[in-house]
Amino acid sequence: MTNLTKFTERDIPDLSGYVAIVTGGNSGIGYETANQLALHNARVYIASRSQARVQEAIDTMAKAANKTLDVRFLQLDLQDLKSVKQAAADFTSKEPKLDILINNAGVMTVPYKLTGDGFETQWQVNYLAPHIFTTSLMPSLLSAASAANDKTRVRVVNLSSDLAVVAPGGPRKIQEDVNMTSAKGVFELMHRYAHSKQASIRDAAEINKRYSAQGVTAYSVHPGIVNTNLQNHDNTWLGFIVRNLLKVVARTTPLQGSYNSLFAATSPAAPAHAQGKFLMPVAKIDSRASTWLEEDKDNADLWEKSEAKSKEIA
Repeated sequence: MTNLTKFTERDIPDLSGYVAIVTGGNSGIGYETANQLALHNARVYIASRSQARVQEAIDTMAKAANKTLDVRFLQLDLQDLKSVKQAAADFTSKEPKLDILINNAGVMTVPYKLTGDGFETQWQVNYLAPHIFTTSLMPSLLSAASAANDKTRVRVVNLSSDLAVVAPGGPRKIQEDVNMTSAKGVFELMHRYAHSKQASIRDAAEINKRYSAQGVTAYSVHPGIVNTNLQNHDNTWLGFIVRNLLKVVARTTPLQGSYNSLFAATSPAAPAHAQGKFLMPVAKIDSRASTWLEEDKDNADLWEKSEAKSKEIA
């Protein structure tokens, strides 16, 4: 494939023998991501809170494909860090390796609230819980890498957002107060969202820095402007405007919104082209995040603080 930006589901290679996890894979972009991986012969675990919704998604996939796909349910609640650790343990009890991890699930501009773990919801769901899920699964990812003849086979993909870099007045650094309790004004929910997605971009770069030499490469991606249920939680007047604006400007389908994730997760060209980078759709390196990717001390500090929290969880 010469023009990487033209990547579609037709460019996904055969994934026979691959094992993948897609968080939030029962609807929207996550559904299309999980479906395409399964259609190309991967075994796919959809990690989600609701087994009923995942089973409904599995049934819909099978009906559309007119065959049974190897798609399974993995219990995961990103708002409960013990559940995150347990989900990783449950997976490792079932599978000896993990080839693809796509941290797709997230929330957007939800009202300020702390989880039971004491973190603002967007920070925990969009960054901290996926980080802990990833590092808890790292032995499985490294196992797949060590067993593969192809040292670019194993991938971690963080679904981020370009709002991390374009949110008006958004934070340019990771805040010492990760809950951003002092954030006020009409953009406060968006600023917390951008903050959490900035952390996701930084985390992919740090994962890549720490593990690419061992065969695990990482990427962060923006899916494009897709009108999904992600935007339904902001009850402010700004949220109302955004939702109605999206009805007009969101021309990207959920399937098209999955292409950037699928490129990073499956394309043979992705590691040489974009490992550790933040990608706009499709496969376009976004230089606006380059400063964050190069701030090694800040990224390592974010990693260490997140790992310290992970170690506190029984």
